Amino acid sequence: YQRRVRGDDLVCLMRQASGGRQSRIAAIGISTQRGTFLTWNKVTSECLHNFITWADLRSAKMCDDFNNSYIVRMGKTILWLLGSIVGSTHMICAANFTVRTSNVHMRLKWVMENIPIAAELEASGNLRFGTLDSWLINKLTGGTTWISDYTNAVATGLYDMWDGGWCPYMATVFGTPFKAMPEVRDCNAFYGHTKTEILGISVPVCGVMGDVQASMVGNRIIKEGDFKLTFGTCISGSVITGSYIHPVATTVFPQLAWKLRGQDKVYMAESMCINGSRCFDWAVTSGLVKSIEEVDSVASSVHSTNGIMFPGAITDSFVGLPDNPNSAHQVRAILEAHVFKSKLLVDSLADFYGPPNRIVADGGASKSNFILSNLAKLSNVNVLRCNFVEGSLMGAFLMAGLGIGWWESFEDIPDTLEFQMFPQNDDDSGDILKSFNQWSKVNKALS
Repeated sequence: YQRRVRGDDLVCLMRQASGGRQSRIAAIGISTQRGTFLTWNKVTSECLHNFITWADLRSAKMCDDFNNSYIVRMGKTILWLLGSIVGSTHMICAANFTVRTSNVHMRLKWVMENIPIAAELEASGNLRFGTLDSWLINKLTGGTTWISDYTNAVATGLYDMWDGGWCPYMATVFGTPFKAMPEVRDCNAFYGHTKTEILGISVPVCGVMGDVQASMVGNRIIKEGDFKLTFGTCISGSVITGSYIHPVATTVFPQLAWKLRGQDKVYMAESMCINGSRCFDWAVTSGLVKSIEEVDSVASSVHSTNGIMFPGAITDSFVGLPDNPNSAHQVRAILEAHVFKSKLLVDSLADFYGPPNRIVADGGASKSNFILSNLAKLSNVNVLRCNFVEGSLMGAFLMAGLGIGWWESFEDIPDTLEFQMFPQNDDDSGDILKSFNQWSKVNKALS
């Protein structure tokens, strides 16, 4: 995000979204990208910097220095031994955790060390931190509330998902401003009323979730063992684990799925591939296709990639390009890489929780029949796509409905969703399986 989003911009967006029918709005639900944050002045509401997203790399050296620290490595070894002896999932998670630039704590530490006014405001007690949800709530309510929900708080890595509360230990280790953290509430809690100037009426904000969790609710992925793929900025695979908190592994991490009023927390395990849909944007900007909408037809116009591969689905380069490559072969290579990376996410979660009975997919790239049909063949699992692919929007709506009492629980929500199924077909998986094996060998050689 290269520019600041001002309160005036938010007012305009809200009015446009209402379509002149403000009086019919019963409540507002919010679903936002997790891990993107702002800091601002409590007194003036002035933001100290632009949005800092999970893709920001300015803290990369700080992450490397921390992970390679002798003290950190020794401490993680001790934690792992103690956790193994006493059976503490909490200790094992801490021992296995590796700091990345996608984590909030090190990016926030970078802010504290590189934006002088941040440290000054912290010292005076006037610094506020917030992920996108809490900043939006603060603006919508005219600065009267400063709140986040459990899913966004836990995703920062600064909130204790076991015992609850912002973790003072993390604040000490990473030098983050403990007192600058917002209040945390249930996903379907009441967060305040919008100020009247925005819509002409005051509307309650009653449902808040991170985007991945909201998309799970929106697609009715609510039972333990339910599995979902989200094709957004990242490709993420998630499985509901109920009351069980998954220990941090190399590729799978624990997250909070949701916390509803009067109910216990529900957890999930997550595996992720960064820079997922960026490949589609790159296909357009590089001139391979005129628009994202035509990638499916272009990829399906040829029967193979002719030996071209797009390693990892996260790099803007090909392997095996001939002198005069056919753009259709290149586009097919991009889509196949998307299939293969999704397959690896499925496998990483299946290693812990067994093969899924079905995979529900949503997000922008889930509109691709090529990707979903080939994923079904390769994984030998039925893949379903809801006819309403923006699951995060649906999840925010349903959470707001729970918040204002339209429904008491998930079970009360009418099941009106319609899904298109891409059936498993192990007999027809030969070509895509061969391509996957070749792609895997190339990735291993390049890693």
